[in-house]
Amino acid sequence: MIRIRRSHAFTLVELLVVIAIIGVIVGLLLPSVQAVRETARRSACESNLIRLSLAITSYQDHHLYYPVGTLNPTGPIRNEPDGYHHNWIEALLENLDRTVIADAIDSDVSVYAPENKDVRGLRMDLLFCPSATAVEPYTSCYAGIHHSSETPIDSDNNGVFMLNTPTTQDDVTDGLSYTLFLGEKLSHPSDDLGWLSGTRSTIRNAGGGLNARDVNMQAKFDLSGVAQGVDPALYVGSLASHHPEGVHLLTGGGEVTFRATSIDNFLLQQLANKSDGEIPNELKSEVDPIDAVSTDTK
Repeated sequence: MIRIRRSHAFTLVELLVVIAIIGVIVGLLLPSVQAVRETARRSACESNLIRLSLAITSYQDHHLYYPVGTLNPTGPIRNEPDGYHHNWIEALLENLDRTVIADAIDSDVSVYAPENKDVRGLRMDLLFCPSATAVEPYTSCYAGIHHSSETPIDSDNNGVFMLNTPTTQDDVTDGLSYTLFLGEKLSHPSDDLGWLSGTRSTIRNAGGGLNARDVNMQAKFDLSGVAQGVDPALYVGSLASHHPEGVHLLTGGGEVTFRATSIDNFLLQQLANKSDGEIPNELKSEVDPIDAVSTDTK
C-alpha cells in the first residue's frame, strides 16, 4: 500500500501571526538598542571634552594662562564674518596634536581672509559630538564660556574665555572644579561661522539655561532685539546639545559632567562666573551648621 506524505505548510493566518510577533519583539528591543547607541555616543562626546581639557591644561602649564576666547582690535564681538576673530580652539591645536593644521593658519590676517578659507572649512572630528545631526562639517559642537548671563562677548566678561583678556589660575578664585570652562552648543547653518571663528560659533554663556534649543534663536532675536533697540549680531546664546535630557559640561578641574536640562539656572550662572565668591547652591546644606551643632549638644 502506498502512503502519501503530506507536508504541513504555514497558512496565511499563521504567517501573519509570526510576522506580528516578530514586529512586537523588534518594537520592544528598538528603544533598548537606541539607548545603548546613545550611551556610546555620550561616552565618545565625553572623551572629546576630556581631550580638550588636557589640551587646555597643557596650554596653561606652558603659558601660565589659559587661551584667550577670541582676539579682535575692538569689542564687543559681532557674530559676523568681519574681524580678526582668531580663537581659543586655534590656540590649542598644537596641544591637540594638530600642528599641521596650526601651521596652515595665517595669523597675520582675519580668519575669514582667503588665506584661511581652506583651513576654516576643515572638519575637526574632535570638535564633533557623535549625536550631532544637521550641522555643518566646519562647525564645533563645543564652546568656551565667556559670561554667566546673556551679554556680548567683550574684555570685561566674568567667564574664562573672553575677548583679548587671558585668564590665569589666580583669576579663577571660585576654584577650578567649580568653574565652567566648556560646554556643548547647537548652531544653525545660517549663522555658524565655523570652528576657527571666535564668535558665538565657539563661545557661549550660561544666560539661557541648558537645552534652550536656540537653533533658530537668531531669527527670533532679530524680531525681539530690534524692537528693543538691541543689535541681534551681539547676541551670543547659551548651551545645548543633541543628547536627550541634558548637556555635557567641563570644569577647569577636568571634570566632565552630564547636567540635566532641569538644572537650576542660578546654579549654572554661578558655575559660569569664575570669581563671584559664592558657594554653589548644590553644595549648600539645607540645615544651618550652627543649628545642627546646637541640636547635637542638647
